[in-house]
Amino acid sequence: MLKNIIVYLAALAPLLVTAQQTSRPNILLIVTDQQTADAMSNAGNKDLHTPGMDKLAQNGVRFTKAYCAQPLCTPSRTAIFSGKMPFETGFVGNAPEKDGQWPDSLLMMGKILQNGGYKTGYVGKWHLPVPTTKVSQHGFEYIQNTNFLDYNDGATPSYCARFIRDNKDKPFLLVASFLNPHDICEWARGEALKMDVLEDAPPAAQCPELPANWKIPVNEPQIVRDQQKVSTRTYPSTNWNADQWRQYRWAYNRLVEKVDKYIEMVLGSLKKYGVEKNTIIIFTADHGDGYAGHSWNQKQILYEEASRVPFMISKIGEWTPRTDDMLVCNGTDMIPTVCGLAGVQKPGYLKGIDISKRLTNPGKSLRDTLVIETDFADNEDLLGISGRAVITKDFKYIVYNKGEIKEQLFDLGKDAGEINNLAVNAAYKKKLLVMRNYLKLWCRRNGDKFIAGL
Repeated sequence: MLKNIIVYLAALAPLLVTAQQTSRPNILLIVTDQQTADAMSNAGNKDLHTPGMDKLAQNGVRFTKAYCAQPLCTPSRTAIFSGKMPFETGFVGNAPEKDGQWPDSLLMMGKILQNGGYKTGYVGKWHLPVPTTKVSQHGFEYIQNTNFLDYNDGATPSYCARFIRDNKDKPFLLVASFLNPHDICEWARGEALKMDVLEDAPPAAQCPELPANWKIPVNEPQIVRDQQKVSTRTYPSTNWNADQWRQYRWAYNRLVEKVDKYIEMVLGSLKKYGVEKNTIIIFTADHGDGYAGHSWNQKQILYEEASRVPFMISKIGEWTPRTDDMLVCNGTDMIPTVCGLAGVQKPGYLKGIDISKRLTNPGKSLRDTLVIETDFADNEDLLGISGRAVITKDFKYIVYNKGEIKEQLFDLGKDAGEINNLAVNAAYKKKLLVMRNYLKLWCRRNGDKFIAGL
């Protein structure tokens, strides 16, 4: 009899594991660095080919109006892993990996999921103001390839595969954080790339066409151009001609394609170790890149190219493809969404939305207006120039705290390239006041001390 029970339990064990996996999905969060939302072939970009990202789009929801909390590395990543806006955490510029900066009262994503019974892993670029060795604070038990000066994207898929293999029978959260296409910064100033070698750019005539908005628009706040003069290493492009910008777009596209191949490798590991169908994949970037729009390289600016990011939620072989134009902030919304998908209680102080509710009910209205921020910085040195953007379905209002012209207003439905600043158009005075007053009220309600002299 005992022998029969043992045989029965042995036969039942795989079913019990399957039931456990089915009830608690794995979460794979893939983050690229400095990737603008339109730099994917599934977004209609014919100048590059991204089969890895396309696979995610073919098996889930692509959110077409997703934004970062702030278009700069540390502020954006801090928002993603804390669920709070940069003005709330105080991390509004790039910050060193140093102990004692992150308050213990502010839970990090890894810790939240670890407390919820998940195995946690993080591989790749870190750039957070917490030492990677402080596992008790960030909560990522397995953490690899994070050295800012020494890690490489090629190693990231291997470390991810190891984590997936070792945790395939347990619910897990894995962050795969890639550097590229951030190497466009090195390319722009003619330096050696950190990750992958690129061949020389072809003649401009063989490079992608420039976008319709590539020139500096009229009635733009002068302060955004003045701050470029602080660092020619950051902005070597201020005097570039059209041919140079075309070659820039070519190089940027190649870097996106390189990181896409690494993403394919991570997705391959999910299939190899039998967890593909029970893993929900979230794909995003910490911020975008100017991509030659408005003659801008780098980030920090609040234009669409730098602030709008890819955002997809997928389950390979399980979900059908669709797009969604709901406004998303990948900073404040990430932890509530991960918690919603994993069935883990989110911290009560978080104000972001759980996008998983939109997955099950596409008609459910969760947000109609979004506010994001910026603080211009020369790496870790703040320049005293800050701004906010209010985004609705059709309009975008941008305001900076300095300059003769502080405000911009764009009808994104008619002017997706943000060329025509309606803030100086008397016919749009009423709309301008509505957006301005919304920001004032939002700042008061959320404790944002942004002052724009309005």
